[in-house]
Amino acid sequence: MIGGWLVKVLLGIVVIGVAVIELGSPFVARAQADDAAHEVANEASFRLRDDFTQDTLTAACEAEAAEHEVTVTVCDFDRETDEVVVTVEKKAYSLFLDRFDATKDWYTVDASARADRR
Repeated sequence: MIGGWLVKVLLGIVVIGVAVIELGSPFVARAQADDAAHEVANEASFRLRDDFTQDTLTAACEAEAAEHEVTVTVCDFDRETDEVVVTVEKKAYSLFLDRFDATKDWYTVDASARADRR
């Protein structure tokens, strides 16, 4: 009697835990991507101070993105606003929902940021 009850409680905890991880992972990844986008934009704008070239901008974006485990999709300089524009992409952790077409989009998140050239 107690054994069956305990198994149901443990199974319920496991199901709830998996649901929290599976559904919460995109939110955590979005927050991490947003933070990384700001860090990449700030670092790139800082490095442009000494050497204002597209190669320097690209190298700075890639180096900082690697530290934050994100992929840079846009790393550009907006001459009108004098800002570095960055968009990064991050893959969220998933046990199985990223395998379905209907929910696959949830697990690839992106974030953008801008930083003034320093």
